[in-house]
This record gives sequence, C-alpha cells and structure tokens, in this order.
Amino acid sequence: MTDRGLLTLADGRPVPVRQIRPGDAEALQRLFGRLSERTIELRYFGPMKQLSDAQARRFAEVDGVDRYALVALDPENEDEVVAVVRYDRSESADGNAEYAALVEDRMQGLGLGFALTRALIEAARERGVEKLHALVLPHNTPMLKLLRSLGLPEKVRWQDGAERVDIELSPTDGDRN
Repeated sequence: MTDRGLLTLADGRPVPVRQIRPGDAEALQRLFGRLSERTIELRYFGPMKQLSDAQARRFAEVDGVDRYALVALDPENEDEVVAVVRYDRSESADGNAEYAALVEDRMQGLGLGFALTRALIEAARERGVEKLHALVLPHNTPMLKLLRSLGLPEKVRWQDGAERVDIELSPTDGDRN
C-alpha cells in the first residue's frame, strides 16, 4: 500500500489509511482515551489507565521494515486515528513477526480491522515477512474470527494463557483473488 489510500467500510463509508508517522503519538493517546475498558483488556490483556508518552512514541516510531504499522483516520477528522494494525519482526532472522490490531469501539464490526489487516499482510509480504503470530485472549472472539477469515494457513496453540495464532503469509489459491 502507498503512503495514503482509502478503505471502504461495510456501511459504504470511505476511511483514509496511511502508514503511521512519529507525529501520530498524541493521536494514539487520544484513541486510547476513547476505548472501552473491554477493548483495552482484549488488546493489552488487562486494565490500563492510559497510554504513556513512551509507549505512544514506541508505537508511532517504526522503521517501516522490521516494525511497520498502518493507521485508519476518522473520515470526519483526519487528525484522529480510529484504528491501527502493526507487525514487529522478531529479532531472529526467521521471517516471523508479531501482529497486533486495535480498532476504536465505534468503528468495530464494520470490516475495518479485516481490511487493515489485509493491507498489512500485503506490506509484510513486500518486506520479507513470512509468518505473523498473534496472542489473543480466548474470549476475544472477534479477533479470532478475523484471523480465521483471512484464508491463510494457520496454526493455533496455547501460550501464556492466550491462544497463539500463527499465520503463514505465502499466498494460497484462495488468497490470490
């Protein structure tokens, strides 16, 4: 994906999408402030009161190769981030990276997480990532459903009280459409 693009939600609304920028740290903190306690728990595996300045900078400052992220912007205020997907390549040179996604509550259930994840997969493949893995709480059924709906080979196992979903990024016949 280029630096900017548009995704269309299930309700027909276009949403601007681009690579994350260092200047997005404050927008990530504002996004965090709009999240429900449940969404925070599902993403961060427990309660968090705020996204610290250091955490926000770490999430916003990526190298675009080993650490990569896309943000979806509020169609009515492009200064606000409404969703983010990212991967962080493991330190070993094995082509694996950890995947994470976060969608603002009011934007959930509209296909935004799925569309952003597909765009992230395309970018990951272009950068040599061969496998993504995600740790997902077992009661986070929307995320588990999203990962299973990608049409890519997957393997699931338990790790640290969560489901670890490994997804192979090599294209399959069903993925080439």
